[in-house]
Amino acid sequence: MRAPLFLSLLLAASLQAQNTDWPDSRGNAAMTGTSPVELKFPLELAWQFKLMDKPKGQAEMLVSSAVVRGGKVYLGCKDGKFFCLDLTTGKEVWHTEAKGAFDGAAAFAGDFVVAGCQDGFIYAWNAATGKEGWKYETQAEIHAAANVWTDPDTKAQKIIIGSYDYSIYCLDAKSGVKEWAAETGYYINGGSAVGDGKVVFGGCDSVLHVHDVKTGKEERQIEVGAYIGNNVAIADGVIYVSHYGNRVGAYKIADGTKLWEYGEREFEYYAAPAIWENGVYVGGRDKRFHAIDRKTGAQLWEFRARDRIDSSAVICAGKVALFGCDDGYLYALDLKTGKEVWHNEIGAPVKTSAAVAGNYVLFGADDGVLYVFRNGK
Repeated sequence: MRAPLFLSLLLAASLQAQNTDWPDSRGNAAMTGTSPVELKFPLELAWQFKLMDKPKGQAEMLVSSAVVRGGKVYLGCKDGKFFCLDLTTGKEVWHTEAKGAFDGAAAFAGDFVVAGCQDGFIYAWNAATGKEGWKYETQAEIHAAANVWTDPDTKAQKIIIGSYDYSIYCLDAKSGVKEWAAETGYYINGGSAVGDGKVVFGGCDSVLHVHDVKTGKEERQIEVGAYIGNNVAIADGVIYVSHYGNRVGAYKIADGTKLWEYGEREFEYYAAPAIWENGVYVGGRDKRFHAIDRKTGAQLWEFRARDRIDSSAVICAGKVALFGCDDGYLYALDLKTGKEVWHNEIGAPVKTSAAVAGNYVLFGADDGVLYVFRNGK
């Protein structure tokens, strides 16, 4: 019995080591919002870090969703600072400043951490030192999260990010040189999901854009009828999108066919959907968190919060949905029943998506503070 037990412990340790990073803001390039880490409740507050002070006359102090690699946390905030923090202690490793806010989450490519800024630039810094490697100027502010795609033929990494100049950009991650750009009809707010050889994104033109990720060639446009404020998710050849038309929809990536549409109340969706097995999980501005059947679009269950939910959920180990809310609380819900498993009162609206890195769960709040929780025992 000793050998199998030893091997099981070794495998568990190996899997835990693999899960200590959170390199993608939604868990993966397809932006499905999933983590393999199993959470044990209650989570305990490990540390918190104040990213910015509240300027006069400003109601909220938005921070970006965090990404994590090699025991370091990376995120920006509204007053133009971008930070690298130690994951275990919360101590600052380095920070840099720009002339605009950092709304969108960063991404990693080689030695660089890359993020877009409202000053119109895409910045690449050495992740270890904070030294600027390159920057690329777009023609308008950037709110979208960055994503990374690796060319299967050349193994070269590409940064994919949208701008308010109506364009999506694909840049060489090492040099910042433009590989291709594609123009759309209006602002692009959310990150671009990559899957099935396509890059898919939406924006203020109320259209889902499907492009070949290698060449940038447009393959199709899918009208959804309303502004898309966040990223879409791609799973098993299907695009899942939530939008300001008060609906969540599923469309075939191959031909744009609408499979189903969900939504009854006249409250828009800003949070992006998370996908796990037979379910689509998303919070709405109707103060409810919704679980939807992936095949039919029928409701599985819903959970009522105290305020609107703009935080995109993360599904952890297929057991809980983890998200923040404008009521100042963090929530964890049982994925099968929708019952509340855990909550924690932050006291300020939470619009960011969680980062789940090993034994740590990270949320930024509208009080300008990053809250980091340690997994329960």
